[in-house]
Amino acid sequence: MNKKIYYGWWISITALVVNAILSAPSFGAAGLWIDAFENEFGWTRTQLAIAFSLGQLEGTITSPFVGYLIDKIGGKKTALIGTFIAILGFLLLSQTIPITNSRDNIFDPLIFYISYLTIMLGGSMSGWVPMTSIVNNWFTHKRTLAMSIASSGFSIGTFLLVPLLALLINPDVLGWNKTALIIAIFMPLVSFLIWKIIYDKPADKLLLPYGEIKNEPTNKYIETSKDFTITEAIKEKVFWIMAFAHGGSAMLTSTMMVHLILAFKSQGLSLEIASLMWGITMGIGGLSQLFGGVIGDKFTKRYSLALFGCIQSIGVIIAYKVDSILLAIVFALIYGIGFGARAPITTAMRGEYFGRKSFGKIMGISLIPMMFMTMIAPVIAGYIYDIDQNYRLAFIYIGILGFIVNAMFVLAKPPIHPSEK
Repeated sequence: MNKKIYYGWWISITALVVNAILSAPSFGAAGLWIDAFENEFGWTRTQLAIAFSLGQLEGTITSPFVGYLIDKIGGKKTALIGTFIAILGFLLLSQTIPITNSRDNIFDPLIFYISYLTIMLGGSMSGWVPMTSIVNNWFTHKRTLAMSIASSGFSIGTFLLVPLLALLINPDVLGWNKTALIIAIFMPLVSFLIWKIIYDKPADKLLLPYGEIKNEPTNKYIETSKDFTITEAIKEKVFWIMAFAHGGSAMLTSTMMVHLILAFKSQGLSLEIASLMWGITMGIGGLSQLFGGVIGDKFTKRYSLALFGCIQSIGVIIAYKVDSILLAIVFALIYGIGFGARAPITTAMRGEYFGRKSFGKIMGISLIPMMFMTMIAPVIAGYIYDIDQNYRLAFIYIGILGFIVNAMFVLAKPPIHPSEK
């Protein structure tokens, strides 16, 4: 007789789909929007990268609020609000026009800035943070694997949707404005999935977390950490080590999201091929996330994170040399493996170290250093490109910094709960 699949796995799969649909057109396709606006309006890459950085600044300010909202009303309601905001953002993006008489004026792309801020606010409220918070509630055993499934949505969405978006954004097909409008029209699908399938916690389905169910097989890797309050967590040195080390990895990701397609195009590849290679990179990352989920459940997480984060950094450093499909594939393998395997382990380790009770608040506060790092790096890369007309120094500097910061994960030893000190 077949054993019924635990409902938490459907939660993880739905989170994957939600993250894929939300993240691909906003985060994964950032370089496509920049290329389209650069060609149509003549804005510089520094100007256009500011939109992404403002989104990260917004995330820094709002992430504690989002975390509080998740713990207060639940990840499901928070995500439904977020998808509505994202729809408004894409509708506004489709109406982007210059607002001054000078293309060099930093405020000329103001409508783009506002629309992208709205999209990223919606994404932060409906995507990765609430989805991982919900998945964390559903699992104690095999938490890293569950997280890897949920968090692979960005990679899979980028792999499947960014090459399609590159085709649609082409002025000879639909163009960027009609593409943004179509995204807004299809976005309610995400709301439907969240409303129909997602539950904040197992108790809502009269279940217990996976690993606490009677007769459920367990092993020595089951997490049994005690819950920390947000006040207790931020007093731990390991909390800040993890926050800054995670920020180093996210800094690499944000730089690649904004500039990689543009870099490959400036180094000799077509926009379509550059988009395809970025999609393949994220496809490899998605597969690597599943691999990382297995690794994270079997080996020491902090060592695994340091290793994969440094591999990701090496990928960034070699990106400036890519001028052929062969070298692009080499980049895709190195960066994709490092990025993908690292992603689920980070979130799972945070849940393992600090528990489930205040996970949303802890996640929100821990993202603040990450948001600052992801805010600054893309603008610096764009500024260096505008001066040098290439990404060589930008990718080398950011890659080396990422290597150093990711190595900090080695120092992230498990905290001792205040009740045991």
